[in-house]
Amino acid sequence: MKKVLLIMLMAVTSMMASADVGEWSLGGQFVFGTEGSMPGVGLKFQSNYSHAWRSAVSGNYYFKKNGVSCFDLNAEQHYLFELGDKIRLYPLAGIRAAFWKVDDINANMGDVHIKVDGDSEMKIGFNVGGGIDYLIGDHLMLNGEIKYEYLKNADWVLFCVGVGYRF
Repeated sequence: MKKVLLIMLMAVTSMMASADVGEWSLGGQFVFGTEGSMPGVGLKFQSNYSHAWRSAVSGNYYFKKNGVSCFDLNAEQHYLFELGDKIRLYPLAGIRAAFWKVDDINANMGDVHIKVDGDSEMKIGFNVGGGIDYLIGDHLMLNGEIKYEYLKNADWVLFCVGVGYRF
C-alpha cells in the first residue's frame, strides 16, 4: 500500500510541476459504477504538459449500498484530439487504487461476491477508456468519460459526468 501511495504522490507532484507548461483544471464529477449500481461523487485535477498530452488525478467516493462503500484514487494519461475550438476527444489509460469498506463479512454486488476478513480492503488495478471535453467560454468545460476499470475479482464500467474550471 505504501508503494501505491508513493507512486500516486509522485504522479501528482510531477503534474504540479508541469502545471506552468500549459492549461490545468480542477472540477467535480458524478460517477456511476455499473457493477452493483454504485453512484458517487468525485474531484478531478488535470494538467496539460504538452499540446496533446494531459495527466489527470481523481478521487471518487461511492455511496454505501448493501453494506459496501468505496473510495478510489486514479492517475491517468489522456491523449487529446481537438475537434474544432470547443470539443476534445481523448483515449485514457491509468492506474487505480480502490479502498473498499464492508459492513458485513459477506457482501454481494451483482455478480461479484466480496468476502473480507476485516472491515476494509485495498485493491490495485488499471483503467482504460475515453472521454470528451466541451469547452464553455474561456474557463469552464463540461466533461464526460466512460472507462473500464479492472481490479482483481472486481471489474466494472464507470461513467463520469462533470464540470471543470480551467486556469
